[in-house]
Amino acid sequence: MDNLRIHIKSVLFIGTILCVGNLTYGQAKIFTPKGSFGVDIAVPTKANNAAFQRTFQGLFNGGLDYQYNVYKGITVGMGLKYALFNLNSFAFDNAEISGAYHMPGAYLTVGYEKFTNERVSINFSVRAGYSFLLSANDSCTAIQGNMHVSESVFVEPQIEVLLLSEKISPHGFSFQLGYSIYFNEFNQSELCMTEIKNILPEDYQGITRYLSIGFGYRYYFGRD
Repeated sequence: MDNLRIHIKSVLFIGTILCVGNLTYGQAKIFTPKGSFGVDIAVPTKANNAAFQRTFQGLFNGGLDYQYNVYKGITVGMGLKYALFNLNSFAFDNAEISGAYHMPGAYLTVGYEKFTNERVSINFSVRAGYSFLLSANDSCTAIQGNMHVSESVFVEPQIEVLLLSEKISPHGFSFQLGYSIYFNEFNQSELCMTEIKNILPEDYQGITRYLSIGFGYRYYFGRD
């Protein structure tokens, strides 16, 4: 009987240790921040429509944002972004023309972030906002004395894979893929031209879209 009691106590003791250990381990793996500030820097590539892709080269797409965890990884937030494209002079039959296409904007965002372990998270979000489209080039300067200005609503789905610098660190660094969709159909009037040689009318069809590949930094606060 005494031996049975000893065995039962031993089993209970070992079971308690295992339960506590599992609970501690599980808690160590859970990271549910209340929110974060982020900065991202990317390069636009594979722009569309066809006319936009031929006349401009992507240089920069980035910005900063704030997101708040409303419920179990579901986040909402807001941010500012800026994209820059450089005019491709080779698209104009070697004519001496230079310029750039600036796309500053602001947006609201909704997303979902899941930490798969103590350091790694996957964050999927959709940004929706409003942007100015500023075409600053030699042609517009010569014809109207300033840049061509238009506006557009945009949507930008994005996926982010992030790694914390340490297990308990608030600093995280990420690799990002984003796809920007501007509900604006680029055409020659944005370059203050009536025609661009070697670009057909059908090349202007389709809204402006581009893929971005880049990196980000995120600072988390409110660790639970």
